[in-house]
Amino acid sequence: MRHAIRLRLAPVVACLLAAPAAQASDFMDTRLTFTMGDDDVLHQTGQAQPLSPNFNLGDRSQYRLFFDNLNSRFSGRENVSHLVMYKKMPGYVEHLDTEASLVLRVDLSALSANTNNVNSAFYDAGSYIRLVYHTQSAPERAREGVSLTLFPLDTDRFRLGYLYDLSWGGTNASINQSIFPRLQGSSPGAKLQIDGERFYVFGGFKAASIVQPEQAIAPGTSDVETVRLAQTNYGLLGGAGVDPLDNLRVEAGTGYFQQGKFDLDTVVGKRIYTYGFSGRVVVHDKMPVPQSVDFLLYRNDPNAPMNLFQRDKYAAGTLAWAVSAEATQLEQNLKDFDHSGATRLQAARAGAVQGNVKYGFLRASVTGIYRDVPFILRNQPGYIPFQTIPYDAKVTAERFFAGSLDYYFEKLHLLPAIGGGVQLPATFGSDSVALFTSRTVVIRQQGSYSILPPGASAKPILQARASLRWDISDLMSAVAWVQLVHDPNGTYLELNPDGTSSERQFISSNFLGFGTSMQARF
Repeated sequence: MRHAIRLRLAPVVACLLAAPAAQASDFMDTRLTFTMGDDDVLHQTGQAQPLSPNFNLGDRSQYRLFFDNLNSRFSGRENVSHLVMYKKMPGYVEHLDTEASLVLRVDLSALSANTNNVNSAFYDAGSYIRLVYHTQSAPERAREGVSLTLFPLDTDRFRLGYLYDLSWGGTNASINQSIFPRLQGSSPGAKLQIDGERFYVFGGFKAASIVQPEQAIAPGTSDVETVRLAQTNYGLLGGAGVDPLDNLRVEAGTGYFQQGKFDLDTVVGKRIYTYGFSGRVVVHDKMPVPQSVDFLLYRNDPNAPMNLFQRDKYAAGTLAWAVSAEATQLEQNLKDFDHSGATRLQAARAGAVQGNVKYGFLRASVTGIYRDVPFILRNQPGYIPFQTIPYDAKVTAERFFAGSLDYYFEKLHLLPAIGGGVQLPATFGSDSVALFTSRTVVIRQQGSYSILPPGASAKPILQARASLRWDISDLMSAVAWVQLVHDPNGTYLELNPDGTSSERQFISSNFLGFGTSMQARF
């Protein structure tokens, strides 16, 4: 009997042993952070915007200074987890690999807010299906080949630009970073890429449903009426990069995005669109080319491991550095504010220069960024939405310069750091009667403005922070910091003595804050 059982099992065992090896895993990228502090101890609650509560627990947007984490959407203090189900298997075609990853982001802070808005707490964070045909079998050249990545849910990780804060073509509407205004649902798409020994080339597209006006004939009549419904709009993306030398990278990308149709008088039904170009040059030595983790695909392939949010590694006596310069120019078709019934292309420009150096346990970085008003407002284009800036408007671009310095004491696992910068904020001003204003408006970011008193102009903003991080283990760290902000552009409304009107007044320009946090990453 035992012999018969062994005979029956033998073919099954042989099939299992002959089957292609699969790499499958479920893994997490989780950050749990306990934060407490106060971002402003010099003003009473209600005197400044955004409102600053008294000392309490939890993260605040005011803890993030303008030079923080320029290459990521995250501040680093979030309570967030990525639940990933990943699998990779060789294909039936020789040299073909297949892989797929389901990536669910869980915003634990949104979940604990009890707003009953599940979509703000659970959402896709870059799920994909991927096929890779390897043109080289040598392990050291395994990355060479042709890959097709399909995004069945959303394409926010598929963008143009390089530094995250200057990137464009994203689809994250929850943080005002969707190139598709009035986006309904998500934006699926696909990307085809060719990787060589010293170059890459890619092209792809993304689709979005946008509510827009359409002309239709009323049933049973010959009357033409305008209806509003969700129509498919497309974005096309392409780019390339080359390493002509071991320490030189040159990259460029371009894109065209349909953004629905105008729903404004005199231009109803005309197309809204954006197209543009981004380019970057990086010179580096012993330091990898900078890349935002928010552009990477979640993978758990031991042959190409991910190092998300990995702490820096130090080598005594080793000098490593990287210098990059990038520029972006967009053109957006908007309603011409100055000519009724016409549309006009409006340029939007941005640029950045960044340098990073590491010598032993010492690190330093400097960054300079330029963003004009149309670029800051690129995702909801125009100071007046979907209209060009008036010819007589007085606008200034945002410019800032920032630097940071830290030193890691290896035996004590301590990292003291200092950083600071100066920002010349973007502004908008006009004497146009049609705009009902003759004041200067400081544009901090899309949806965040400060209206200055009559006759006042914007002044530079200074920010600085000193911090100390203690690495308790490979899992856990504690951080304490103190920060100072000098912002002379903050205002509030004060009621006149007669009680019939109110006027804008400046608030005290200095803001002193502090905080501490304990974070586990696993």
